[in-house]
Amino acid sequence: MSEHPSVTADVPVLAVPAAPSSPVGDAGAGWLDHVAVLCRTANFARHHLEVTVLYDANLTWTGYDVLHLTVMHRPVDTGVVAALAHVSKGSVTRSAATLIRRGLLRRSIPAQDRRRSLLAPTAEGWALNQHLRGQLIGELNALLGTGAGAGRHDIDVLRHLIAAHHR
Repeated sequence: MSEHPSVTADVPVLAVPAAPSSPVGDAGAGWLDHVAVLCRTANFARHHLEVTVLYDANLTWTGYDVLHLTVMHRPVDTGVVAALAHVSKGSVTRSAATLIRRGLLRRSIPAQDRRRSLLAPTAEGWALNQHLRGQLIGELNALLGTGAGAGRHDIDVLRHLIAAHHR
């Protein structure tokens, strides 16, 4: 097994402020603070999964997401992948080019619309996606400390985990 970068390096403690730090009457400030914590929590989870699972597969989260969405919606237009992943079409194009070079995806251009680019997984890409999906689910279960049917809210569990790493 290869050496992984530190999972907890430079992860800030994520605590939701008790009271908004903005002027009184700004009703949206509390919501903004909650969204900021949610985004940081998602970034922590993404980073953790990248260094514990995707690192060995030489993939970033975006690369995995492009592969996974292509497997799930095959064949799929690059613009659709960008919309589903909430990333730019350029990010999808760059990730797809890497996955194509690695033999995990193939690209085709429909004869009826030469402006479109369709992605489909190769057998190797499909197999890697299935393998990584199982590993990612296992790592999330370990990270959250939950089994099937656990009654805890995943985001709260992640927030507590992040805070515990920095106590």
